[in-house]
Amino acid sequence: MTTLPKPSAPPPGERAALALEAWKKVVQTQEHFNEICMKVRTLYATVLAGILSLYGVFLKDTSKHGFSVAGLNFDPIIAVCVAVFVASTLFYFVDKQWYHRLLLGAVEQGAEIEDRWGEILPEIRLGSKITAKSPVDLSNSPKTSWFLKLFVEDERFKETNRLHSDAKLEVFYKPIRTLSVLALIAACLFGGISYNGNSVTSLLWNALKCIT
Repeated sequence: MTTLPKPSAPPPGERAALALEAWKKVVQTQEHFNEICMKVRTLYATVLAGILSLYGVFLKDTSKHGFSVAGLNFDPIIAVCVAVFVASTLFYFVDKQWYHRLLLGAVEQGAEIEDRWGEILPEIRLGSKITAKSPVDLSNSPKTSWFLKLFVEDERFKETNRLHSDAKLEVFYKPIRTLSVLALIAACLFGGISYNGNSVTSLLWNALKCIT
């Protein structure tokens, strides 16, 4: 079996040129994934607007008062809350756990190139400059920081009050998802679901009175 000779390292001048080309490709990859992430968020906002617009159209049609399933009557707000929750969960997964992770991989690769060649080619330190400016420091806004910590699970934010990209995604999606859950609970308790004209709350209350 023939063993192939190990490739020889290029001369220093050529290595710098190759590193510069590799850095350019990495930056292009970062731009590509960043553009995809922005398109995902734009589509998410469009879907939310579409859901709310359909609900507004439904409210204008006074001939319709919801829909029925197995004897239960549902107000349209129930479907809206469920649709918003599902859309928020799916878009959050695609954004954070899919394309954002790929973007972070490209950023880390660019950081490695910049750390190795930054002293020789100081012009390629774009990624490190962006990374340094990206976090939002909320140390001087304790009320805002406290409120956002209700939704953010990123440990870096909890420890330093600095909002990194992962935490920003949580701020973008999670409040809307939480609001949809609270609205769903309120709708269920106050007439959003009824049976033979009686709300779920009144049925539960009557059942409790019968038990006691």
